[in-house]
Amino acid sequence: MDTKQRIIEESLNLFIHYGIKSITMDSISETLGISKRTIYELFKDKDDLLKNCIQYKITESEKANREIIKNSENVIDAFLTHIKRNVEIMKVINPLFFFDAKKYHPEVFKLTGKEHEKKGCKQIIELVSQGKKDGYIRSDVNADIIAKLITEQFKILGNDDLFPPDKYSKSEIFENIAVNFIRGIATEKGLAVINKHKL
Repeated sequence: MDTKQRIIEESLNLFIHYGIKSITMDSISETLGISKRTIYELFKDKDDLLKNCIQYKITESEKANREIIKNSENVIDAFLTHIKRNVEIMKVINPLFFFDAKKYHPEVFKLTGKEHEKKGCKQIIELVSQGKKDGYIRSDVNADIIAKLITEQFKILGNDDLFPPDKYSKSEIFENIAVNFIRGIATEKGLAVINKHKL
């Protein structure tokens, strides 16, 4: 692993576990045993480093999603495996990560979020369309509308006024949105698969 990749992976781990604000370039330098000068030679500033960290996380997530789709028996299995994976990921992310990203690095968060959202929508459309063909998803469902609806619903995750972090975990909100959504568009055949997963 080269130095830049190591900095990205280790910094992302620190941001996820402790929040973004509390992790300074000094603390990254100290934790990694790398001079601050080396970090600044590779990243313009903390915003640039954070952007690289989020893009790396998105790339890894997209790679994992492709593997899930490839290894799933059907689209319902793919959706549910994806949901379970994201629930587990969210359980280990400090709520401060999202709070700090929105408050102190809004442009970075918005930019990377938009990019991820576009790709996510495309993938949902493909899965829903395949699910309709295979009889797991209702034929009357409009794949484009469904993709936009679920994407908009997931934005609620960032609404701390509606779901205060001390009362609701992101993983619980995500799971409730996703499972109820997939149940709503599934056929009887699809529901049978969901029930097998006990969701």
